Amino acid sequence: MIVIDQTSLQVVEDHLLHLCRGDHCDNMKRLQRFECHCSVSLAEEEFLGLVFLQNREVARIAPPGCNRTLRVVAQRAIDLGQPKLSGNWDLAGNLRQMREKLLSGSIYQEALVICEARGDGEERYGQWYLQDGSHRALAFATLMLLLDARYEPQKAYCSMSREIYQRLSRP
Repeated sequence: MIVIDQTSLQVVEDHLLHLCRGDHCDNMKRLQRFECHCSVSLAEEEFLGLVFLQNREVARIAPPGCNRTLRVVAQRAIDLGQPKLSGNWDLAGNLRQMREKLLSGSIYQEALVICEARGDGEERYGQWYLQDGSHRALAFATLMLLLDARYEPQKAYCSMSREIYQRLSRP
């Protein structure tokens, strides 16, 4: 992970508001726990190692107690044939939209929002939790695993402890 620039929680919040997500309060509640915020560039393995969310809607691809890295969740989605998990999680529809974007150029324009995976037991699955952008990230990871897309370094806003930030920002 390469730190691009130190930023503020307000910049991250403005980004989330720009995206018009319905889970803004939940996102901010989690991100406010961290002292440092920055923009980063993710290498391919870091991207595929992000911890995917876990709730009832996505339990078929992210079962409780199982590996929830983006790579493994995307592979489960492939193995299940891209099912419609809920009204909000139409995996085939999301994949179709991402393929359409791929035809017109880069499939990743908006930054993800990630944070240190600590405090909710998420750290047992990986170091970084995918806080916002799960639909896009899952579709992109799926296209990569299907060999329909090549990885492009992903920009993300990242919230973390001061200790982790200092470790990452050292030259």
